[in-house]
Amino acid sequence: MKKFKIADREIGGDAPAYVIAEVSCNHEGDIKEARRIIEAAARAGADAVKIQTYTPETMTRDFKSKPEGTIWENTDLYSLYAKAHTPWEWSFELKELAENLGMHLFSSPFDETAVDFLVDELKVSVLKVASFEVADTKLLEKMAKTGLPIIMSNGMTDYLEMAEAVEILRKNGCSDLALLHCNSGYPAAFAEANLKTMQAMEGLFDTVVGVSDHTLFMDHKNCEQPMAHITPVEAVRMGAKVIEVHLMMDREHGRQLFEKDEGGYDWPFSMEPDELKKMVDMIREFERTGNVFYSDEEEAIAGLVRGQVTFEPTEKEKNSRKLRPSLWCVKDVKKGDALKFAAEDKEHGNFDSIRPGGGLHVRFTDFIEGQKASRDIKAGEPLDWDMVGV
Repeated sequence: MKKFKIADREIGGDAPAYVIAEVSCNHEGDIKEARRIIEAAARAGADAVKIQTYTPETMTRDFKSKPEGTIWENTDLYSLYAKAHTPWEWSFELKELAENLGMHLFSSPFDETAVDFLVDELKVSVLKVASFEVADTKLLEKMAKTGLPIIMSNGMTDYLEMAEAVEILRKNGCSDLALLHCNSGYPAAFAEANLKTMQAMEGLFDTVVGVSDHTLFMDHKNCEQPMAHITPVEAVRMGAKVIEVHLMMDREHGRQLFEKDEGGYDWPFSMEPDELKKMVDMIREFERTGNVFYSDEEEAIAGLVRGQVTFEPTEKEKNSRKLRPSLWCVKDVKKGDALKFAAEDKEHGNFDSIRPGGGLHVRFTDFIEGQKASRDIKAGEPLDWDMVGV
């Protein structure tokens, strides 16, 4: 059985499932709230907490683009990330708190500068590839070259994209990898969890596997009847060794903020502390005894989440795919100017991998680098083939 270590903690093999509580934007811009979430995660029995490392500028540009077809479609991306990001300077205090409470703290970087920050300054022991960033092949290269263990979610990907990402990570030095099956519908339906895909991934990619979960409600369209623990518990029963869930202190408060576009952006798929504790307790009971004590209603839902093996995005995930990073022109370029990747040279670079989609896939970066612009290009234009080469 595959296994590796994150700091002093064994992952995979016969080790207990590694439970990660994702803070994400649920701190609502208040470091005290971030601390409360981390303390609640520790009380519930989580092994780690995760944050996200980006700024609006490292994630996108102020293009006024909106994520249509998603729960965030009423907010332009730049404004969304301005409200939702975690200030990088918080990271040191939050990591110290988590470690004092017996947990790891790590993060998902969303660009190359965030990787440098996490590795060189924060000194994390593992990195996380968020589902959207599976498409950012240059970021994957950067992360793999750190030599740290990597946990990667596969939300929205098809099989070929996932296989490409795994190959890039391994080719660039990542030997310790966990793949998390993920449905990036927000929130996701229990019937679309398809946990059998997780089991197939273990055999296909020879990795530790787990689940990054966004299911929460029996009625996922109206966000009613929470049953947040079912998918993670069932995943562990089916072999998951890593579980990641979102955590917030008060979901109803988050919903109210969301309705006013003041925050709460992850409320429909975030557990509350008592739900996290119930999930952890049930997982640990299964690991001790081999038993899961479901009610008849819970057993019926567990049957739904097992699903089938599938490596295609759901209809809801197809809308989310539009938000994945692609190549955009970020400075005005004159015809005949050399195209230079900004992630490697922020001062002189004129195209970059940023959100949303619409530009060329990031996998073409190395080919485009150094080519001449075939016409004038304005900053804020998605890169296309008719702009490359004279």
